[in-house]
Amino acid sequence: MASRLHQKAVEQQAKLARRRREEEEARQQKEAEDMKSMFKPRSFAKKKGTSKLHADTAAMKNHRAASPPRRDSPLMRAGSGYQSRRSISPGPSPRGSRGKRASTEVSRRSLKSQASEEILSTKHTVDLQEQKNKELGVELPDVMAVARSGGLLPPPPSPRYRLAVVGFTAPGGPSVNTDKNKNGVRYDSVPIANGVVKAGAACDLFDYTPEDHDAFADKVEAYDGLIVRINPGQLSAPGTPPGSQVAFDELMMSLVAKGKPVWSSPAVQKQMGAKDALVKIKDLSCGLPDTMAYYTGEELESGFKQTCAFQPRVIKQNRGSAGEGIWLCWLEGKDYCEALGDTTLDDSDQLKLMEMNDNHVEFHTVREFLAFCVHGPGGEAGDWHSAFPGKYLEGGKEVGGQLVDQRLLPRITEGEVRMQMVKDTLFAIIHKQPTDGGMSAVGGIAKYAFYQPEAPEFTELRLKFQQDIPSIMSAMGLRGEPLPVLWTADFIPVDGHVAPYVVGEFNCSCVGISKFGAACGPDKDLGDVEDEDFDEGTRLTDLIGLKAVETLDEMHSS
Repeated sequence: MASRLHQKAVEQQAKLARRRREEEEARQQKEAEDMKSMFKPRSFAKKKGTSKLHADTAAMKNHRAASPPRRDSPLMRAGSGYQSRRSISPGPSPRGSRGKRASTEVSRRSLKSQASEEILSTKHTVDLQEQKNKELGVELPDVMAVARSGGLLPPPPSPRYRLAVVGFTAPGGPSVNTDKNKNGVRYDSVPIANGVVKAGAACDLFDYTPEDHDAFADKVEAYDGLIVRINPGQLSAPGTPPGSQVAFDELMMSLVAKGKPVWSSPAVQKQMGAKDALVKIKDLSCGLPDTMAYYTGEELESGFKQTCAFQPRVIKQNRGSAGEGIWLCWLEGKDYCEALGDTTLDDSDQLKLMEMNDNHVEFHTVREFLAFCVHGPGGEAGDWHSAFPGKYLEGGKEVGGQLVDQRLLPRITEGEVRMQMVKDTLFAIIHKQPTDGGMSAVGGIAKYAFYQPEAPEFTELRLKFQQDIPSIMSAMGLRGEPLPVLWTADFIPVDGHVAPYVVGEFNCSCVGISKFGAACGPDKDLGDVEDEDFDEGTRLTDLIGLKAVETLDEMHSS
């Protein structure tokens, strides 16, 4: 039965591909004749109901309403891969309130490519399920209805690999597990697992169980790779067994040592997520050559007194993710020296300081700033208005105590450009521009514009970064580890450099999929996500699945 279904699916896919090519050629010819402005930027948002994709989605939802998935149906049994204390509800959810999708400027060509990919993927999935229904001779909800309502798709007839998406539910309920939906599952985990299934691999979904670590360790040995979707800090939450994070990290690294990929492994998260990653890439085009890292008070004092005497600087702590402990530093009442090392600052020299979490400004002496960075406010550091306590080197390098020192790039006022990456493929570009004349685009003090990867405004940045990508893992000391399947790089514009932008930060620690954000909450699920957001999020998770399987193919062929 499975082989017959697979053969029919292959035939149907080939038929669909031919039809789509014919339709695309006809559409391109018509648009070339009728629309001279076809390559001008236009809004990313599409009107609901105007595309074939949304006609398919509307038909799918009507089918789901007439015959909702049952927990005991054959398809739901086949796809019930989630093995946690909580089960996934297969039925549809009441539609919640709808947020208005932001309009985004992209090229018409990008829109055409995107729409073609989405329609082909959606129709193939629907047609495949219709074939299954006919073969089985029973009334079944279609595949898209299952995925749309949060169900896990059944594995392919002959899966190429076996993967699992691993989560964790910390004690404390929704206030601690802020990434979960109403079923107790991380809001974007099921779509990621379904993307893996669509790529031809089997994929299960289950939680890490620190209270039964050995049983979990035995279980994961059966898988070819793991995609970890655990928010930073959850394994150290109050009520979690002591040492859970360390035990989990050691287990993941033991799998990596056996040649099984973990996305992203503890080593990758630590190396790429730490601020001193900027030091490790300083010789790539995406890095700044005058980037330094300090791990002790003595290194900080010696280095900062030289660098800040030469030019305005940015001092970045390693901890935090919303701009806290990131200080823009200017000399007050004193000229900068001509060259680095010509002179050093005195303890009594005055500094103007701006913290990027809220753009507030403080004035302190060099000695007060250095004391605050090492010991926190009070005493030698004096009084501070920062909501955070300094002590950035506390605990030493082993536990993330570090500061990174870079030149201040004045064009940061133009905003940061986030490259959303799936392994080595650019999926989207997000421009974060400070509001109200601020310097910082972090902490929500920004307006956002979304672009397709081919956006002409960022062509040079994209090409330069593509050249650097093959060298990034080795530069981090991670040779042999695969690139994360979902990660981001935030860029700041720069003048007089080999590239137009340089990296200000990497992130690969359970990067969220914002298009599914409406599914996050104790009373939410994927039924609360706008159709267009669901389509775009699914396009991302399908690419994640393809890249995970691609990585396994590469590892097995080497």
